[in-house]
Amino acid sequence: MQKIDILMKILPKIKSPKDIRELDKTELSVLSEEIRKTIIETTSKNGGHLASNLGMVEATLAIHRVFDCPNDAVIFDVGHQAYAHKLITGRYDGFSTLRQAGGISGFTNYEESEYDTTIAGHSGTSISTAVGIAEADRIADRKSHTVAVIGDGSFTGGMVYEALNQVASKKLRLVIILNDNEMSISKNVGGLSTYLSGIRTSAGYFNFKLWLKTVFSKIPLIGDGCISAARAVKNFIKRVLGSETFFESLGIRYIGPVNGNDIDRLTDVLEEAKSKNEPVIVHMITKKGLGFEPAEVRPDRYHSTSGFKIDYLEPQENSAEAKAAKRTFADEFSEKICEFAEDDDRICAITAAMTDGCGLKKYSGMFSERFFDVGIAEEHAVAMAGGLALRGQIPVTVLYSTFSQRVFDQMWHDVALQKAHIVLCLSHAGLVPGDGITHQGVYDVGLFSPLPNVTIYSPDTFADFDESLETSISGEGICIVRYPKDGENVYDVEFDDHGSWKSCDFGDGERTVTVVTYGRITKNVISAIRKIIADDADLRVQLIVLRKIVPLPESDDLKFYGAVNGAEHLVFVEEVKRRGGVGEMLASHESVEKKVSVIAIEEDRIPHGKTDQLMRYVGLDSESIAEKVKKIIK
Repeated sequence: MQKIDILMKILPKIKSPKDIRELDKTELSVLSEEIRKTIIETTSKNGGHLASNLGMVEATLAIHRVFDCPNDAVIFDVGHQAYAHKLITGRYDGFSTLRQAGGISGFTNYEESEYDTTIAGHSGTSISTAVGIAEADRIADRKSHTVAVIGDGSFTGGMVYEALNQVASKKLRLVIILNDNEMSISKNVGGLSTYLSGIRTSAGYFNFKLWLKTVFSKIPLIGDGCISAARAVKNFIKRVLGSETFFESLGIRYIGPVNGNDIDRLTDVLEEAKSKNEPVIVHMITKKGLGFEPAEVRPDRYHSTSGFKIDYLEPQENSAEAKAAKRTFADEFSEKICEFAEDDDRICAITAAMTDGCGLKKYSGMFSERFFDVGIAEEHAVAMAGGLALRGQIPVTVLYSTFSQRVFDQMWHDVALQKAHIVLCLSHAGLVPGDGITHQGVYDVGLFSPLPNVTIYSPDTFADFDESLETSISGEGICIVRYPKDGENVYDVEFDDHGSWKSCDFGDGERTVTVVTYGRITKNVISAIRKIIADDADLRVQLIVLRKIVPLPESDDLKFYGAVNGAEHLVFVEEVKRRGGVGEMLASHESVEKKVSVIAIEEDRIPHGKTDQLMRYVGLDSESIAEKVKKIIK
């Protein structure tokens, strides 16, 4: 057990980064501990990204001591490691609202503070954005610096190398801080992880080099000359021996590795990088979860966590009791994909650094030869799936819906155009609590439905999910199964089964309404229908729930289109963006004779909050749906 007992003395007084520049070494140490205490206590109540933020405390203080934010732009890749940054940029008083509706975001957000350069939530974008900002400053002759803070896990994504290729040999005031903590979400994989591990072993050499520079600088008159001569000799030897780092081979100055949890040492290194007035990569090594033993031991468990008790060694959501109480679609997927893979050795599974989050941990142990964690490289994952399919394998690629937005080109060019058969499982579809604007899974239907030979399922129960996954694996073309972060719907009504859709009736009045929906929102729709029936006994409502949402039922499905066209009013409700959604597809279908009233998500910027709060925000809670349907039928 671990108790946290620190009297807050300094942090409440920090209103901006200027305040930390006046602190001495002892005060900075105390401030670091106070920041950790605040992060741990807040995430234990609200959930959030814990381990990565605990490792970034000293580094954040060093960055803000050296650079003048917001005049200097600091960009945190993904943005989920910026809690310490938030605490010292005027947001301490509101930090208890982290990830709560109307409160502080768990990611960087320029609408929240001038100290946040961007709205961020996806991996691997920081260097490209930083290059753009630095080039803009160069064009405008601004003397400010741009700093990109990026984790080693993000270096598995190709966009990083596109940006490094662009920045090589440029005269930009750009500092790239590589935060090397040996972890992204799942443990880092691939050649880059091995390469960085090799560089880490040279930390002793780098410390010696800094010591030698300090000694030379104290020699009167000739000290600077000694330093320059030593540097020239060092560079010559490195070229002869071929021991330059990958970054130096690209033409980018490299400094490191340095201990990122040592404020004094990192401050010195950042000052040196800042003085170069050219692109510099600072390679720092930090300890993920530092200061909270459970997170140090299992940083993957505490990467993104729901609430937990501080004196517990496990987050509450990872306890056996909690798992049993809230079995999720990811849990169901974990079991079913292993069952199917036991029966068919053509089935392969691919994830982009989300082995645990996407429910593939059990599969990775049972079928290691057919399991591929490609790192944070969604585009590569899907193109690779296309290649596997062309050689007779059945690839099942599992991504979060929000990250699937990256792979449209691969889905078209490397899968659909090749007439390859892959299964794409999209977890966290629909509204996603906590993580906010960058993580909402409401775009996938509109994004992928135009692809040729695509079938999309959106089950709301485990039984429907199992059938959808099995049908997809044995199917053709692109088969997509999308499902929410949470668990299945449980109903107190019985549905009539019609294959790709199911139906049930409510009320026995003379006026008729047909409501069509799919997925998790079905539960809210049923509740809304009951409210409507209770207020108007003259109504009879037929509910149609689609299991397969793309394509819609064939024109010869007389029962479906009979129900659609036979009612006085036709309403479609869905938990995705209205533009490009299934409701608009139904409205334009050749067999539909009625006007389709679509209730869907109109908002472009959906904030963070609990699921029920987000449902109310977008007007998809049962009360809002009921009111909207009442207006339609009037």
